[in-house]
Amino acid sequence: MPNVKIYLLLPLLSLLLGQACRNAEGGGKQAGAPEQTEDILTLYTYRHLPIDDSIYQRFQRLNGIRVELVHAEPEVLLRQLRQGSQPSADVVVLPEVAMAIRAKEEGLLQICHLPGLEKYVKDKMRDDYAYWTGLTIQYPIIAYVEGRVNPQGLESFFDLADPRWKGQVLAPAADDPHLQSLVASFVAKNGEDAARQWAQGVALNFARPAQGNGLDQLKALGAGQGSLAIANAGDLGYLRYPNTHEELKLGENIRHILPFNQGFNHINASCAIVPKNGDARKAARFIEYLASSIIQEVYPPAAHENPVNVMGLMSQFVVEEVGGIQEDPLSLNLLGHYNQQAVAILKEAGW
Repeated sequence: MPNVKIYLLLPLLSLLLGQACRNAEGGGKQAGAPEQTEDILTLYTYRHLPIDDSIYQRFQRLNGIRVELVHAEPEVLLRQLRQGSQPSADVVVLPEVAMAIRAKEEGLLQICHLPGLEKYVKDKMRDDYAYWTGLTIQYPIIAYVEGRVNPQGLESFFDLADPRWKGQVLAPAADDPHLQSLVASFVAKNGEDAARQWAQGVALNFARPAQGNGLDQLKALGAGQGSLAIANAGDLGYLRYPNTHEELKLGENIRHILPFNQGFNHINASCAIVPKNGDARKAARFIEYLASSIIQEVYPPAAHENPVNVMGLMSQFVVEEVGGIQEDPLSLNLLGHYNQQAVAILKEAGW
């Protein structure tokens, strides 16, 4: 069943909520005590998972702070930060690290030290100067339709530039943040010339103009367009546990490859940042909560991604289908450093 994983996670959160309620009731409000003004944390986020409401309710029970959501596309969220939109955000969740680094360079963020996470979250999953904190780990993949192509020889993203794949490759648009960071990693590890040659070669192999995001490529692949696609493992996880039977059918014959680059698999991370005008006290409490061991057992699996907390759990999809990887030791901060070069390379190649 598509949503079995979510249903299995809900009893755990129900138990946690119930315990939090009992703890709150145990404290009890004293007779005659004045009414308290409701404390609110404003969260800007690009995603909404089925399990989010339970997670936010538990945070409120434990901390007395209600989470107020503002949903929008990632670039819209950053634009709202630049414009100082109301309500102003206390925490912003973005799909990958380079966007956070761009916001930092524009002076939109404040430092948020989280010493409680140092034992459980790897250094590479946190900014060196505490401007961003990873929440989930993501893996880019090459997806293909079983029986439509022979995947032999597809070991690296650079193999997609081989002329034998002419007219068969589906790719996200140049403004897709995950694609930009993938190309930035090529610049960092292989050099600008190699990254440019790759982008030009893949563009010659397009089955259609580059468009949308990774999930859009998988849906097109399942619908009969192209033979290969650039996406994220989490996108494929969504098609394994989708909202509709139609989406389940689209993904049933799609398989994937975790490409290597110099012996390692590229990774990225969704992350949390604290805007300059955000409430740092509430923000720190909320981000520590999202990255805590107990929440990392349910939050990353619901997104079909991996936990940043070493005590977290991998989803059924990751364990059974994605498997283990060789994480690239490349600093995620370099993805932001080389982002503008990556954008220029994609534009020049006609993406």
